[in-house]
Amino acid sequence: MAKGSKDRKDRGRGAGCLPNREAFERMNFLLQSAQFYASLPTTTTPAAVATTATAKGNEPNEPSALVNDSSGDSSSSDAPPQTPAMMMPLARFYAKEMRLVSRKSVLRMSPHIKRSICKVCLTPLVPGISSMTRVKGQKRSRRVITTCNYCQTQARLFVNDDHVLFVDRPEHGTIS
Repeated sequence: MAKGSKDRKDRGRGAGCLPNREAFERMNFLLQSAQFYASLPTTTTPAAVATTATAKGNEPNEPSALVNDSSGDSSSSDAPPQTPAMMMPLARFYAKEMRLVSRKSVLRMSPHIKRSICKVCLTPLVPGISSMTRVKGQKRSRRVITTCNYCQTQARLFVNDDHVLFVDRPEHGTIS
């Protein structure tokens, strides 16, 4: 009897065991979904509206093609599609939830992840879509300036060719 309880106790330990695995998996999902929704294009071209209208069988120049016709059918295909601009609050929500999960379970996020999210409005910073990245300065004091397009917050990081983050060092021993 004692031997069986010892086997159960040692089963959870080992090289492949990660404490709080569920929390890390949840944070990973929330980060990926936040970056996905933030990377959707925010503009709708008239050609996209025309192709949507012709797919329904209407002519693109007809007024009924641009207006949602409510003929009483409540099928999911007739529902107006959500525009990507409406997805940015969802991306912020997922990033906020990821930060809350890490704080609640007292887990540290990687500096790479922290740098990819705005510290003020929690928008996932996707260069060219939700942020603008510039390099300023002379040879000695170069810095990367990342500006959030929504709250205009700037994050300045000095560029040093010899500097390596602690999580990127081989002696750190992170799980890869």
